[in-house]
Amino acid sequence: MIKKIYLKILLITVLPPFAMGQQKNTGIYVDSVGQVYVQANMPTYYFVAPDKNQESRILITSKDPKANPMYFDGNGTHYIKVQDAETNKLVSFKIYADGIAPKVSLNFKNGLTLYSGKKIFVEVGSMATLTAKDNLSGVKEVFASIDNSDFTPTKTLLFDKGRYYKVKAYAMDNVGNISDTLRFGVITAIDSIVKINNIYFDTNSAKLRPESKVELEELLKVLEDYPEIKIEIRAHTDCRGDATYNLNLSEIRAESVVNYFIYKGINPSRLKFKGYGDTNPLNECVKGVPCTDEKYQENRRVEFKLLPIK
Repeated sequence: MIKKIYLKILLITVLPPFAMGQQKNTGIYVDSVGQVYVQANMPTYYFVAPDKNQESRILITSKDPKANPMYFDGNGTHYIKVQDAETNKLVSFKIYADGIAPKVSLNFKNGLTLYSGKKIFVEVGSMATLTAKDNLSGVKEVFASIDNSDFTPTKTLLFDKGRYYKVKAYAMDNVGNISDTLRFGVITAIDSIVKINNIYFDTNSAKLRPESKVELEELLKVLEDYPEIKIEIRAHTDCRGDATYNLNLSEIRAESVVNYFIYKGINPSRLKFKGYGDTNPLNECVKGVPCTDEKYQENRRVEFKLLPIK
């Protein structure tokens, strides 16, 4: 009878902590049937030992001094062969090297209205599931963060308030490969108000600066992909200066953004605009309160509101 031989694996290094709350992983995984998976490119020592005397394990040696620790530099199936000292026969051990991270996807169970690029429009109370797929070692966990909170293991997301959610998600497989982080915005309720980032005008002017066009192009694509939707552009100023002047300036700035979309081919009947001047600050910066430039900038903003869809 051929003596049974165990393959025992010991990693000499472990993965460092990952950014944004991502988890540690040893780079090795053994499934329920004893199949061994290692993370590709991880340094690994391999030992063999008799079935009933694992403490007498011996390092698998090689004439090549670079063979220990060993590296599998590619994704796929690899074999290690050792010679049984008693039977003189070769015993093979199969190792799966996994170098491909899982793929994450977001799927809505209900309430999905519009889906365009990184912006998703849903009804209040909509629920989504985060799933991931990995073809070798399998998915260990899926993690999510809402509005820059810490990443936590999550499979279900509930959007139960009328607002704009910033969602990030990633997945880890059983040997520690980390997927790319998905980033997207979920907008709930038809009347939710969403800030359009990085919209700039010349001082005391309604002329859009060239750097503003990048963000406007993203919203333009939503309007082009979904010709049934209508929006209202809303502009705000900070509290400095005359209130009447600020109101008029915000009005023509909102109109300037609408004119940009009309110039790009959007039907004017789908677009409305309104200026609010300094009447709706996001922070404590009102007249008579000294504030930093960053606080003033926070209040100088352009937003859009998705109008009811017929």
